[in-house]
Amino acid sequence: MRLPNHELMSTPTSPPPFGDPTNIQRENAAAVKKGLLVGCGGCFFIVVAGVTFMVAIFAMVMFSMRSTEACQQALRVAQKSEVMKAELGEPMSLGWFVTGNVNSINGQGTAKVEVPIRGPKGSAKVHVSGTSDAKQGWHFTQMDALIEGRTEPVNLLAP
Repeated sequence: MRLPNHELMSTPTSPPPFGDPTNIQRENAAAVKKGLLVGCGGCFFIVVAGVTFMVAIFAMVMFSMRSTEACQQALRVAQKSEVMKAELGEPMSLGWFVTGNVNSINGQGTAKVEVPIRGPKGSAKVHVSGTSDAKQGWHFTQMDALIEGRTEPVNLLAP
């Protein structure tokens, strides 16, 4: 059985059924790059925004804790102590990681914090406990400094 002549002839000028294969590959590669950039870039932006938000909240909390009157007074008392001057050197400054809590409403409050203090020669953690009232200000029941490298705390409230 012989096929008719028109079925035997192939048309070399007919395009492939789905377009030029090299062009399709190029378009697919561009689409994948765009998807990665938008998809992963969007996720990356969300993660960076979340981390930035958490760091900002942490910095605001630490700044507000450091600026409380209880922490500032602990720094002033430490700066006047001869033992602290000898061990830490001068100038002394507050560290960043204040822990504990300070509650104060209308001049009345309580504080139980651990205040890091640094100097050129070393650092210490000052444990502070006290109360305040609107008329008298802060009254501290404990203010002990544990100096790095020493085993015994220094009582900063001692005369």
